[in-house]
Amino acid sequence: MNSSQIQPRTNSTSNVTKTFQALDSVKPVPTALPVLTAGGVRIPLVGTIAYHEALGFCTVVSRTHETLRLSFTEVELDGADDVTLRDGSVVSRADWLMRASEVSLSSAITETAVLDSRYNALDVAVSTGDGSEWRAGDPFAGATALIKQLTESIEERIKEPNQMIITINGAERCGWQFDEYASHVPMAKAMFKSEKKAFVEAPARVAVDESDDWFQDELDDCDWSGDRA
Repeated sequence: MNSSQIQPRTNSTSNVTKTFQALDSVKPVPTALPVLTAGGVRIPLVGTIAYHEALGFCTVVSRTHETLRLSFTEVELDGADDVTLRDGSVVSRADWLMRASEVSLSSAITETAVLDSRYNALDVAVSTGDGSEWRAGDPFAGATALIKQLTESIEERIKEPNQMIITINGAERCGWQFDEYASHVPMAKAMFKSEKKAFVEAPARVAVDESDDWFQDELDDCDWSGDRA
């Protein structure tokens, strides 16, 4: 075989190099991770369908911390099982949800009224027995921000006649099944390449001797040997 017939393997080497470069440029596809409660239970996605054998289908309308608010339609409640009360009477599921809604509303009104009265409470004078008085006040008196936060928390527990509030941590153990769960994609960390910059030495400062009298040096360089008029 002549030396002229031997072809250099530059093409194959360049192809392998391009392949590795292409693999390095491919970014990994981020994986969606489930959103969990503090107890490690997956959180159902708001706006999806939920199902229970005794209740049928419903919709997840909102979530507050670790609780879900479920909403039923009239058609969905028609197929739900009836509820047997403690006194032995049997009521429909729609009637039972209406009673639960009335109880939640009545409880919220009572708790809100108590907070309002404590907010407007006046100091009370307490006699100590030795002729002196000690004035005691309610810690909620005048606490606008605290009263507002507590009132909003109470209002969130009010249920509509066609709604139900359940706990996420124990929902699946009680027979609830959910269509979809909330998830999130973690943000990829930005990779910054550290570039080594050339060290540039700072210019040296010129030392100036302030003790030198330049004006005197100029006078010394002058020729004063000439005749003076």
